[in-house]
Amino acid sequence: MFFPQNQFKPVLILFYVIVAVSVWKYFSIPIVPDSFENNETILFWLGMYRLIGAFLLFGVIPMGIVRYVFRESLADYGLRFGIPFRTVRSFLIASPIIILIAVLTGHNAAFFDVYPLNEMIRPQNIRITYWAFALHAVIYTGYYFGWDFLFRGFLQHGLSKQCGVSTAILIQTLASTMLHYGHPGSEIFGSIIAGLAWGILAFRTRSILSGFAQHSLLGIVLDWTLIFTR
Repeated sequence: MFFPQNQFKPVLILFYVIVAVSVWKYFSIPIVPDSFENNETILFWLGMYRLIGAFLLFGVIPMGIVRYVFRESLADYGLRFGIPFRTVRSFLIASPIIILIAVLTGHNAAFFDVYPLNEMIRPQNIRITYWAFALHAVIYTGYYFGWDFLFRGFLQHGLSKQCGVSTAILIQTLASTMLHYGHPGSEIFGSIIAGLAWGILAFRTRSILSGFAQHSLLGIVLDWTLIFTR
């Protein structure tokens, strides 16, 4: 073999992350047939393809690997409430800051052609109702669950025993930051800070839930600002 038996888990984790992010990055843009270009309902759901793809590739499949390949508990990968006081406190403290950042970002023209990730509902394409946005927000939450489980759960928790916590946090920050390439510079550098902060938080709280909730709040408020306040 190319690696010792005790390296099976970290090698599989790293290999899966490389494949999953590459597939999602380059194959998650839907092809819209010409006959559907004026059907806003179909466009809305075609745009969800990208979000649902992340939920499956980043969340569902890695959870299956943990349970049925590694034969381990998902709780050991951050899917638990962790230390309740730290989990709740960190979310309450961070939320006002995150909302402010999201609102300010939503008025930055550099982000108009990047978000929402469902490009079919960007203001220059179609206008959506509040009810449609609520549905978008629910599915978007699934996207963020997949994202945070892949990086702060599967990757970080999965590597921490072999590599050490600090190294595992840096590795998941590197991977998540690279997935932001092509976005505005402020977001790329911000993703470094966020990756480190949410990685440390996942370690401190023994859970990915606070970081996941903060990440979801950031994305949903940003999309709301971009869609309804322009």
